[in-house]
Amino acid sequence: MARLRLLGSRADERLATLIASDAPSDARAAALKAIEGREDARARQIAAAACRDSESEVAIAAIGVLRGSVAGEPGTDALDALVGVAVDSERDAVVRQSAVDALSELPADIVRPLLQGLPESLLPGAEPSSHPVATIGDPLSMSAWINEHREAPLSSLHEAVTRIRQRESDELPPQVRDAWTAARGAAHAALAARGSRVALYDLRESFDSTPRSLPLDFLTAMGEIGDASCLEPMAKAWSAAPNDAWWRARLQDTATAVMKREALTARQAVVKRVRSKYPDFV
Repeated sequence: MARLRLLGSRADERLATLIASDAPSDARAAALKAIEGREDARARQIAAAACRDSESEVAIAAIGVLRGSVAGEPGTDALDALVGVAVDSERDAVVRQSAVDALSELPADIVRPLLQGLPESLLPGAEPSSHPVATIGDPLSMSAWINEHREAPLSSLHEAVTRIRQRESDELPPQVRDAWTAARGAAHAALAARGSRVALYDLRESFDSTPRSLPLDFLTAMGEIGDASCLEPMAKAWSAAPNDAWWRARLQDTATAVMKREALTARQAVVKRVRSKYPDFV
């Protein structure tokens, strides 16, 4: 499978045939992992077809492929496939939640109208008043709530991320803003520990925009759920802190862990781009 990944688009038809076959589900899911991180139309077509597979493992792997391109695709292939899975009441709940998580890459006001019929708590951008975190007004209490409710519904932890981000944008003393940021990191770590990428968009943005080191929970979460789309934001954070040796080393370690887990190699476009823009990072 690693050799097929190195071949890139030249192996597409062999991979497509395997994915659509009656081979064991783990083999077909692995074949989908071989095209994860690609943003071309053929990869989207293969994954969109596999989203309809009756095996949950295969469908979830296909969703992982589409997640990386749904926000930037020129058409709507990935969007249509993900919405189709999310609203299909006959599908396994875990598969549907994976599709909703992937759709969180898009603005909530675009996605919500397409997901009519889903429980309100599963919809991206659910109203803050519907969540217990709505009543928490200070960062230490928010951190305590997150630590005590790591098994809360994913939508509540996602709402915590959203509300904290809003508080961080307020005019606050630096130490108070830092405490809110630490609470957001705890929420990301709680989501990542459960394998949820529902807030991966915010995690990426955190690394992309930070001028200094982030709390350790951000690195922990990135190491657990980061994907190919996260390499460049981490590289940007590394470049923005030339005098922080500890932070730079941790970023490199985390990027290496993500590359290993996602089977990313030097031949892939995202790795080539990062190495070109940020020499010595990976």
